Amino acid sequence: MRKLALILCFICFIMMTAIVFSVTVSEEGVVQGENQTNISVAEAEETQPDKEEVMRIMNGVLDTLVQEADDSYKLKNYATEQELTEAFEEYLTPELAAQFVDYYFRTEADGVYVIPTETMPWFQEENEYDMINISNHSVQLVQENENDMVGSYTLVVEMTLQNGWKIQDISYK
Repeated sequence: MRKLALILCFICFIMMTAIVFSVTVSEEGVVQGENQTNISVAEAEETQPDKEEVMRIMNGVLDTLVQEADDSYKLKNYATEQELTEAFEEYLTPELAAQFVDYYFRTEADGVYVIPTETMPWFQEENEYDMINISNHSVQLVQENENDMVGSYTLVVEMTLQNGWKIQDISYK
């Protein structure tokens, strides 16, 4: 009788351990989307870029866009389109980085030139913004702003988790 009780206790222990393990595995299963690093489901649901990361990305895009150039608008810090594109890819998805380079710069045989234009209405660090979860690996930053040239505008920035947070799309309302 005593052996039977020990065997039943052992079986109960094994079953409880299996149940606990299966619950832990299902809650922390791996999520992997297109161009996304492996993260657990629990981490993905709680993941948003923090304020410092948002500031780093938004300021980084503007700093990369507004380049030091000579009198003929030739960039001083980037010799090739590839170098400039890679600099933007620190903050933007590869597709958006290519669009930025194509729109704001031109490549000549002797280097990369900025196309003189107004910079777009942009993120204002001192203003509040909303962060809306779109999916486990995508958020939307929404900020109401105003400036003298364009008046009131709403900046909508979609960020995705691709080897860190990257801007995937920028739109205005």
